Amino acid sequence: MVEKDPQLSALDIGELDIFVESMEPWRIDSIGNQAWVDWHVRLQKLNQQAVLEASSMQEELTKETLISCGKLPVLVYEAICIQVWRLKIFPQIMKLEPAPANTFGIYMVLYHEAATVGLLETVLFHEDGANCISDVVVDLLNYVADQLTALLALINNDYLKMPSAKEVDSETAVEELKRQKRDLQFDISMRCISIVRYIAEHMEITGAAASIATNLYKTHDVPSLLSHLILHEPWKRIDEKNELLTFNFGRWTKPSAEELNQLHRSEAQLWLCLRQLLLEPRLAHYYNIDECRRSAFCRLQAKMTPPVLDQIPPLGDLKMFLCRLSVGDYSSVNGRANGKNPGCTLIELVPQIKDAYFKQVHKRTKTIAKAQLDSFRMDGSEESRNLAKKLLESYTSDTALALDSGGAKCAKCGDKATKKCSRCKTEWYCGRECQVQQWPKHKEICDQFANVCM
Repeated sequence: MVEKDPQLSALDIGELDIFVESMEPWRIDSIGNQAWVDWHVRLQKLNQQAVLEASSMQEELTKETLISCGKLPVLVYEAICIQVWRLKIFPQIMKLEPAPANTFGIYMVLYHEAATVGLLETVLFHEDGANCISDVVVDLLNYVADQLTALLALINNDYLKMPSAKEVDSETAVEELKRQKRDLQFDISMRCISIVRYIAEHMEITGAAASIATNLYKTHDVPSLLSHLILHEPWKRIDEKNELLTFNFGRWTKPSAEELNQLHRSEAQLWLCLRQLLLEPRLAHYYNIDECRRSAFCRLQAKMTPPVLDQIPPLGDLKMFLCRLSVGDYSSVNGRANGKNPGCTLIELVPQIKDAYFKQVHKRTKTIAKAQLDSFRMDGSEESRNLAKKLLESYTSDTALALDSGGAKCAKCGDKATKKCSRCKTEWYCGRECQVQQWPKHKEICDQFANVCM
């Protein structure tokens, strides 16, 4: 990330308190209406401001306001709300209109989930953030486990195989939307790696340690998920030129020589979370390491190279644990995994938010999809044009660009860009040559944005 301008701000004076205090969970059937779009813009600004404050060592007012107002649970509701929308409403929309003329509104909803998870990742780094979500922490853990499973599914479906420029250029609008959906899913899942680590480290603080441990170890088998991700290295990709790319802050980029010598951020998060889970005293009470799990964990020893151990010294304890497993020493685990859990758990928290959203759409998916499709079409009225302009400004603001790995990038070659498409105001270029070459690909989306804004 580049150094942030301390004067740069995503929020005007007074907006922070107003935006946070007005936060409430939304219903799925409200998605796409004008009030929801206004909330979408506010959420983006809150996310951008939180990242600015965290990365430029400013006072983290956004985090403090969200926590003091008790609004972090709203973000958990919001992420799960869009997850259910993706599972239930999005397929119906694509059935009703297999070749939509305008995909802008649909992308907006998909992006909303990424912005929500991004804000959660930033704020949950702090211990007081974990306290604030104690009532919904099991729901969040259930959501995060779903995203990590989805990440493995993407890997198994060759997501890490880079599409060629020719394949991208020949995409239809619908194919582009589906690719963007996969890209956003990948971004969300990678952010969830950090979130599951924060939950694991703060399980005692939340006051729901027994319920969290049950879900981490028994319900979702998170240690196995983490070990498979470490082995697959999803933060790495090879492009069509056979060059290595790494995933940083939502973008695939060519790593510098310095970055190649450093442990990738996602890999470090995975190792730290796995160490926390496998060395946790509760492991023996909740987790049975059978031969299949033992084999997967022992394969990780090859990844624990001297550079990795040098950069994360606490992994020395984990290496000793894995060494004992490799020689068949189960003395420190499995002792009470099938026995009585420690202490006396009178009440165990179970996830409820996702089921509640499923009930909202039960037998109504087609009706909701039809109504939202009408909203997404944009009717050409002054109201819809103003709405589209507001959204575009939030996506391409100075703040958004400053957070996007160093500013605007050329849509054709990826170099630093200084010129914006004068018609749709959404795509950037380093010069006219790249703009002309990109036009056959950009024309369709440019027409969409121009039609809804002009």
